[in-house]
Amino acid sequence: MAKSLTSTPAVPAAAHPHAHDHHSPQKRRGALAAGLSLLWCVFALLAQFSGALDAFEEPLVDWRQTLNAYPHPPSDQLALIAIDNIPAERPWPWSRLDYSLVLRSLIDYAPQSVVFEMNLNDRDTDYTSFDDTFSHIVERANTVIFAATVMTAKDTATPLPARLGSLPFYGGSRLVPRFGSAIWPLDTFAGDSPVGVNNVQAEAGLRLRRLPLVFMLDQHMVPSLVLQATAQLLGADLPTSEIQIGRAIFLRRKDGKLLRTIPIDEEGRLEIRFHAVPATSWTAGFDSVMVDDDQIQHNIPPEHDLRALAHRQVWIGRTDEGDRERFNTPLGKLSRVQVELQAERTILDQDYVRPLPPMILAALYILIGIGGATAMVRLGPIHTGALLIVLAAFWFESSLLTFRLYNVILPLPSFAMLIFGTFSMGLLALVWDLEPEADHGPLPHEV
Repeated sequence: MAKSLTSTPAVPAAAHPHAHDHHSPQKRRGALAAGLSLLWCVFALLAQFSGALDAFEEPLVDWRQTLNAYPHPPSDQLALIAIDNIPAERPWPWSRLDYSLVLRSLIDYAPQSVVFEMNLNDRDTDYTSFDDTFSHIVERANTVIFAATVMTAKDTATPLPARLGSLPFYGGSRLVPRFGSAIWPLDTFAGDSPVGVNNVQAEAGLRLRRLPLVFMLDQHMVPSLVLQATAQLLGADLPTSEIQIGRAIFLRRKDGKLLRTIPIDEEGRLEIRFHAVPATSWTAGFDSVMVDDDQIQHNIPPEHDLRALAHRQVWIGRTDEGDRERFNTPLGKLSRVQVELQAERTILDQDYVRPLPPMILAALYILIGIGGATAMVRLGPIHTGALLIVLAAFWFESSLLTFRLYNVILPLPSFAMLIFGTFSMGLLALVWDLEPEADHGPLPHEV
């Protein structure tokens, strides 16, 4: 029988509404995981950059400073004459005659400069004539730098020195330590010498990580003793130099040549890079200097060769255990002069502690966060958890290596926070119910 010429065209079977989109739930979970993780990354970065995690990060940085770094020998530009013993029969403060005798012993060996860390503001404890004697010896030395102490309360009975001057600065100085008066060394011997402030702003419990390099004294920006000593040793001219609060101090010579760029925070502080080795390669006790000088004059080999002090900067300060102002540092308890020497060596060697640049850190955190959360959707929690643990171990080892080699801080608390959040956001996206509630049509009584 012949086929009918007319036939009804076949109607294709209706496709299942979800047949073409069987990967949609996984894609949507991946997008959800990436979005949630991005929000967590922003939260972790805000916590990092706002300083909210500093209480956890700073002890870890202290610990890293106790580890061996690249070879970093003591400075051969600095020297220390330590007052390491104050006998009962010779109580503090000492007579100016003691300083005169030691300074006189140093002059013949031509140190580049001598820094007195203690504030010599009072008249001599024994005889006023000793101040004049000290003044004559100061005039014979190359350069002698003296210390001043600033005080919070304004003292009208103690006017500020007429030659105080003010360093040029830019930026907001609201957080820079402010003081109303100062105890200045006597004009008798310090009238023509550089002066710097020796205040050390320690944290609670005398914990010390940073040293102020500048202070606001009655609307004047004045240098610390460390900044004054460093400028003198490098041949910098402080009035020609430039201070940008929250960024850096640019030490320049009188002709404008840049000598050092010293990073400082909003309070004008330098973060000290502590090293386990001593800050100076030459150290002697205060009482031994005159003996060493006498032995050299009589061609007897001395215990400490004063001839090695030529062209060095010599600091004189207290290191005795009886000094009440000893600071807790990554290296243990140090006296003020030892902390100041560590700070000056940080500047001279340009050995600054630096954080990872914010843009690089943000890019790494976002990449790790989004990648880890989306991996949770693809690999599952067990494999992703193992991957994040390996990544955390790699970050920890990298933080030790970069600090030892380059003094760069890879943050650890915020990274731990990032890893925890990445895993949590990925897990949340994995269990999130993405299916809409089914529509079963109208109820029978609604027909």
